[in-house]
Amino acid sequence: MQNLSSNLSPERVKYFRKDNGWSQELLAKASGLSLRTIQRAEKDGNSSVETQLALAAAFDISPKALSPISPSINVHWKRKNMMQSIVALIVVCSSIIMLFLLAGNIKLFMDLYSILFLVLFTYSSTVIAFGSHGLFKSIKGLRYLFASEISPSPASEFLSLILKKQIIFIYAGSFIAALIGIIAIFSSEEAISSDHIFYSVMAVNVLMILYAAIIAEGILRPLATKLQSRDLLTMSDNQS
Repeated sequence: MQNLSSNLSPERVKYFRKDNGWSQELLAKASGLSLRTIQRAEKDGNSSVETQLALAAAFDISPKALSPISPSINVHWKRKNMMQSIVALIVVCSSIIMLFLLAGNIKLFMDLYSILFLVLFTYSSTVIAFGSHGLFKSIKGLRYLFASEISPSPASEFLSLILKKQIIFIYAGSFIAALIGIIAIFSSEEAISSDHIFYSVMAVNVLMILYAAIIAEGILRPLATKLQSRDLLTMSDNQS
């Protein structure tokens, strides 16, 4: 059985009631509760577990959907876990740099404009999808890469959703940039006639995809997985 809070979110009770087109009187009849109980729930959220179950049944939703949404994420920081995460991140970065060195001159893999475009595209898309509030959450949320424990909450689920969408945004940005680059290349007689220019500009297109993969798979996806794995771990503990 789900763990239910003794408090409801007055705003969410009002939202679901109005979404169904009900008055407080109709909600009282649909839920089997008194009008006074409905009024109290919409005023201050104080209610019993039975009230929460009755309202959830009337709205045909999960009782969890009526709980207040915490604006913050409950995180536990442990020095040992932080050091492990830092070392792991250093190892990943060092491995990528080593591959760059093995492939040739490391300067061949440095393109500041490509990185800047991907970052701006990803964060601009985040603002469009989630607003500036979602953007700031995603930037501040990067520090959770080094957290030892993240307690499941609506806030952590929301951050996980933002990160998963940012993975799509950054790959989309690299795809769009690569298409524009290819069009520009084949529209230029100079690029087509010169193998040196052709392969140089094609390398920039590949760099876009490489940068997107490094950021998405090295930072965004591990953090999104970390937030999600805490939810799955808690569900497993509750079932055992």
